[in-house]
Amino acid sequence: MPTSGPMFSRTSPAKSNLATDLAIPLLAQGGWPALTLRNMAREGNVTPQAIAAWFPSVRDMRVAIARTYGERWLRERGHQARRRMRFPHIYQPPPPPAVGVPDGLLPRAVFALLPATWLEEVFDGVWLSVVEASRWDEVISSSVGAVEDGERRLVSELLGGQPGLGRAPLEHDVDLVLATVRGLRAALVAQRGEVTSASAGRTSAM
Repeated sequence: MPTSGPMFSRTSPAKSNLATDLAIPLLAQGGWPALTLRNMAREGNVTPQAIAAWFPSVRDMRVAIARTYGERWLRERGHQARRRMRFPHIYQPPPPPAVGVPDGLLPRAVFALLPATWLEEVFDGVWLSVVEASRWDEVISSSVGAVEDGERRLVSELLGGQPGLGRAPLEHDVDLVLATVRGLRAALVAQRGEVTSASAGRTSAM
């Protein structure tokens, strides 16, 4: 499992960043239920009491990790998508243009947002663990909603702020891209067996 890379922020002293760095491998391997004080302490080679001292409660720790990871995930996903839209020849060729889309703008945007490497699949799997956890926690749900709003703005940006079909409004095209990307993303992660609704719903304090 990854312990370094673009989704980590080892140089920040903020407790939310330190906790998120420790949480990423745990979430990648065990999903949301793995996010316990004992597991976090083992990952950081410290005592559970040391991790507990960072946050008022385990729930506060999980909320901070969900928010921080979501911000990182959106930032990195946006960075990669913009590069793929700008330099498509460097990456794997996009799928054929969809019917009615002369320049294949929508398929290109979908391709740009999907994971292109094993590591990106892992990070997407972690994000989907957070999304599943948001079904049971209103505060985490709010953080996920903010990230999804940012993802919507990103798709609009990738489409150039213009309708891709020539006759449909931009919002329709954004909805189409997001529905396709999220469906394919979930399917790719499911193939890896990383996220299930049942496992994301089971949490324990220790």
